Amino acid sequence: MFISLNWLKDFVKIPDSLAPEDLAKKFSLHTVEVESIVRQSEKFSKVIVGKILEIKKHPQADRLQLVKVDVGSEKLDIVCGAHNIKAGDLVPVALVGAVLPNGMEIKEAEIRGEKSSGMLCAEDELGLGRDHSGIFLLDGAKVGKNLGEHLGQSDIIFDVDNKSITNRPDLWGHFGMAREVAAFLGTKLKAVDYDLKKYTKPAKKVEIKKLKVEIKEEKLCPRYMAIAVNQIEVKDSPEWIKNRLIAVGMRPINNIVDLTNYVMLELGQPLHAFDASLVKEICVRQAKEKEEIETLDGEKRILAKDMLVIADGEKPLAVAGVMGGVNSEISAETNSIIIEAANFEPTQVRKTAHRLGLRTESSMRFEKSLDPNLCEKAMARILALAKEVCPKSEVASYLVDEKSFKAKENRLEIDLVWLEKIIGEKIEKRKIFNILSDLGFGVKELPEKLEVTIPTWRAMKDVSHQEDVAEEIVRIYGYDNLKAIMPAVTMDAPKNNKEIDLERRIKNILAQEAKLVEVYNYSFVSQDQLKKLKLENKNYIKLVNPIVSGQDLLRQELVPNILENIKLNQARYNEIGLFEIGNVFSDLPGEIKKDNKSEEKLPFQEKRLGVVIAGGNNEDCFRQLKGVLEYLLKSFNLEAEFEVKAEALPWAKADEAAELVVEAGGKYNLGFLAILSKSVASSFGIKKAVAIAEINLRELIELIRRSPEKKYQRTPKYPSAVRDLAFVVEDKILYNKIKEEIEKFSSLIKEVELFDVYQGEELGKDKKSLAFHLVYQSLEKTLTAEEVNEEQERLVKFLEKKFSAQIRNF
Repeated sequence: MFISLNWLKDFVKIPDSLAPEDLAKKFSLHTVEVESIVRQSEKFSKVIVGKILEIKKHPQADRLQLVKVDVGSEKLDIVCGAHNIKAGDLVPVALVGAVLPNGMEIKEAEIRGEKSSGMLCAEDELGLGRDHSGIFLLDGAKVGKNLGEHLGQSDIIFDVDNKSITNRPDLWGHFGMAREVAAFLGTKLKAVDYDLKKYTKPAKKVEIKKLKVEIKEEKLCPRYMAIAVNQIEVKDSPEWIKNRLIAVGMRPINNIVDLTNYVMLELGQPLHAFDASLVKEICVRQAKEKEEIETLDGEKRILAKDMLVIADGEKPLAVAGVMGGVNSEISAETNSIIIEAANFEPTQVRKTAHRLGLRTESSMRFEKSLDPNLCEKAMARILALAKEVCPKSEVASYLVDEKSFKAKENRLEIDLVWLEKIIGEKIEKRKIFNILSDLGFGVKELPEKLEVTIPTWRAMKDVSHQEDVAEEIVRIYGYDNLKAIMPAVTMDAPKNNKEIDLERRIKNILAQEAKLVEVYNYSFVSQDQLKKLKLENKNYIKLVNPIVSGQDLLRQELVPNILENIKLNQARYNEIGLFEIGNVFSDLPGEIKKDNKSEEKLPFQEKRLGVVIAGGNNEDCFRQLKGVLEYLLKSFNLEAEFEVKAEALPWAKADEAAELVVEAGGKYNLGFLAILSKSVASSFGIKKAVAIAEINLRELIELIRRSPEKKYQRTPKYPSAVRDLAFVVEDKILYNKIKEEIEKFSSLIKEVELFDVYQGEELGKDKKSLAFHLVYQSLEKTLTAEEVNEEQERLVKFLEKKFSAQIRNF
């Protein structure tokens, strides 16, 4: 939105000593964001007044002429196609390098063999109107003078960011902006005559025209004002009106249309003028299905049934709040008009403008929720200006004012103690009173309080709570005037959630040290996925409104989604390692959520850790997965044990599944690891070997919290002694059991490491050989060979008795 400095000065006194840049800064600090400042004279940089000295016919083109022009400093040869010029005329000349308001850049050119060093400009090319019939002729101009200076266009324009005023319908006109300037500069707003009765009384000798107005959609049109004016002479607007419109980027059309635009830009209330001879009656209704209207931009538009139109009983005359139609357009023959000042429902206007692809200056304002009371001021203003522009004009009807809205006036009591607390600084009571009064609020002093009446132009959308009033006070007072003070509230660091911290440590170990990639999946699975995994879905919780078609069940395992991850990534990587931490759900009794009225049974949910390794062969994947889990548990001072899984997994390779067990003051089964069967892998489209583990994360975290933390200790002073021990035991005896007994046997045994497992005919049926490295060490002295051998012999006897172990001597 463009704001004219000269226009603002019509309503508020702005000191000449205040530079435009400083005013723009104050705007940005107090009210709206100013994106840039445009000096109007710069628009016509390198466009100067020239005098035509000579005109010749172009030797190579019948429609072109060769014009010699005096621009003061030099004489230029210019090729021109217009024929409304003659020697002695004063014309605007765009020199080489000039950029016209329409974006055209002037370059030196050769046209049909003749050099052209500039361009003579028409009115529309300069953004001064729509006339392109010939060159814009100037009267009383000085040769060589800048065109902007000659036209008196020396205004300063502020380009305001529309987003910063989207909640301020009162700022979509110069008067509203002037009110803000008066408030933050501490000056008074100039009085403006908006006495509607003064201007709406029909002339005595005029035949009163009866206007018929019917509002069929009161919710969509809460107010509609109309009045007829006769003795209109349609012509160009006075220069002062044209200059104002041009300054803010609007092209003058004729005096009547220009007046409606002028008042809209001044007050923010869109207006429309109909040719009275083309309007029988006015009916505000919704459009008929596929009803057609040709709008003022020359486009024929098909209307939808829910769009609001202004009609004359049969055909639509205008799209309400958006644009008028050509069938009631003001023309040179118009001598009687009907002026409309209406208020339309903002959402309706926005939707209509969007669907028609026709966002106009009018629609932009209506969609911001205009105050219906603004219609009165706008009607009074345009009637006053119409009398000034067309002195012979006369009001020819009584004012029609159809309204269904109720004046929205809200009163708030502002506690001054509360205000000081929320602002953080005490502002003088008189200062607060003046700020609110300057902004148009009604203020009444009460003991330790203020009663504030919110004006209707702010109550529509913007100010409704006491916090809004506090914001009004402090923004005009100036945020930069508030002292920077640290808050008096003591702030404590948030308490650590140990469960979240441990979960983060687990993620870091898997991602950084185990080199796995974390994945996030939705908590939903499909019946097709369960069928591929050979799982029954009867106990799964079904969603009433799934976000994706088919993903209608809450998952009970992480496996289905992780397998989809493998399928999607297998073509890009030879080996894949992924992990996921997520919830699974079941129909078991879960948490009961209570409120004052009802109880809601929530499904049971459990957080799990899923790990998958894919690539290579089954044994490699399983061994690597087993190593990852061992490393993870060892990082938290826990020892992993793996036992044959008693209950088969329907999707796993037969007899290729194990349970992950941890001994920590009891035996805890944390989950399983298994190899995916080839048939299931094929059904998912997976071509790699896959090993999967799924662990109860809550139980794992609980074990970690209970386990002793690793403590660093000094390196022992005394050397260690290493012995190897190989013996034969029954195949069914687990390695972990033997390892535990060896570690507990003597305090001198510090490390036990299995380095060989052997099975063969020499050992006999159902036998296996285990070979261990044993490290003996004392913290008090250096062990002798005899002491180590003696301890080793005691250990051998113990193992023979405990496990029927036989020392292997071959």
